[in-house]
Amino acid sequence: MTNMKKNMILLTALANLVALPSVYAAPVSLTGEATIRYEVDRADGERAVSGTATTVKLAAEASLSPGLLWYARLAAQHSAQPALADFNTVAYAAGTKSVAALDQFGLIRKAGAFTYKLGRQDLSIGTEALLYKRNNENVGRHAFVDGLTVDGKAGSVDLTLTAVREDNEAGRENGTLYALRAGWQTKDKTGWGLTWGRYQNSSTGSTYHWAVDGKYVFGKHSLSAQYTLSDAASDNKGYAVNWTYDSDGKTVLYLTAFHQESFAAMGGQSEFDGGYKELCYGLTHQLGKHAGLEIVYKDQRQLRDGAKSRKFEAVVTYSF
Repeated sequence: MTNMKKNMILLTALANLVALPSVYAAPVSLTGEATIRYEVDRADGERAVSGTATTVKLAAEASLSPGLLWYARLAAQHSAQPALADFNTVAYAAGTKSVAALDQFGLIRKAGAFTYKLGRQDLSIGTEALLYKRNNENVGRHAFVDGLTVDGKAGSVDLTLTAVREDNEAGRENGTLYALRAGWQTKDKTGWGLTWGRYQNSSTGSTYHWAVDGKYVFGKHSLSAQYTLSDAASDNKGYAVNWTYDSDGKTVLYLTAFHQESFAAMGGQSEFDGGYKELCYGLTHQLGKHAGLEIVYKDQRQLRDGAKSRKFEAVVTYSF
């Protein structure tokens, strides 16, 4: 079966599954996104890996009562190379290239200035995702967390609260995470924040984490950064700095630098690989009302021995 036929089967299955709730319940609000990513990974002493990954995500929401919604997401991906997949390859049979799953679901409660989300969901802790990340690009089983996240504003303070448990594959313990961020923003778009977190796992013990972040916007430029520290005995620091330039509202250039020691992140899970430093060069461009393009080049080195790895990505996204 060709890759095109496999992708069409995935698309059809997702569309049919998401359409079912509307037959039996109140009107369902649907949004979707389809992406095609081409990626090339190279590392010193290893053979380069390249290929495409096609992903479709359909999100549904429906009102149960005023201020209370249910949500669900169906997602599917076909990756020409399992090593480049966005799904948890350990959770599937060896060599799996295509997956589809109802991978996020739960309830959303909106009350005053706060939004409460209870269920299976993606998660990012820290403004630069420096502390922890199981991001929305993930697909399939055992790729997210279960629990409660709260976002809102108390006076002039932005608050984010996290209390979740990981949904890991069989044989891997589920860690528990707690985090609280308080942020402040001034009228000139300058902001800063403080984050406290705890990661607990009976196999590895628990670690406490602290972080400070800041953002400054000047003209078409934006500069943001975060520094984090854990109570691990060593290799416990990390930082990320991000610069963006929005040229015309359609094209954005960005440069990200990070330095992440092995035990800086919560459970070693972050947007940035532990034990590495990296420079990331990127460009995003709005192709139209619903379509966008992103091109990324990453140059990464191990902190211990300086071994290099490089990554190139080109991603086309269509929202509907």
